[in-house]
Amino acid sequence: MTEVEPAVEPAPTGDDLLAQSRQYHLLALPMFVMSSFPTDAGMAAVAEATQAHLDYWAKLEEDGVMFAGGPMLPELGSDAWLGDGMITFKAQSLAAAQAIVEADPMHASGARQYELHPWLLNHLVVPDEVKS
Repeated sequence: MTEVEPAVEPAPTGDDLLAQSRQYHLLALPMFVMSSFPTDAGMAAVAEATQAHLDYWAKLEEDGVMFAGGPMLPELGSDAWLGDGMITFKAQSLAAAQAIVEADPMHASGARQYELHPWLLNHLVVPDEVKS
């Protein structure tokens, strides 16, 4: 007797996940997450590009593009920061998101490289200390 393989459901698509999120009355906000980390240029290059990087994202925040961002913390205490960060933001497409990230002075100067991922924001809790 031959065993029959159980049917495997296909993985949901991005559109499926968005529809499901809406069905469950979640936020269902498509966004992008960018992780940024130093290149071999080192921390001096990161320090040199920091002000232009902050100004760039402040403008995108004013324009309603940037959602949240900041440096990745080392363990609290005296451990050195490694120069990496993360930003979540809105864009119309992956190509548009790549253009935004590549125009960041931190990346355009070669101080950092990045990884970019589409992300679906379904839950958001604002901490009490931010609300006041």
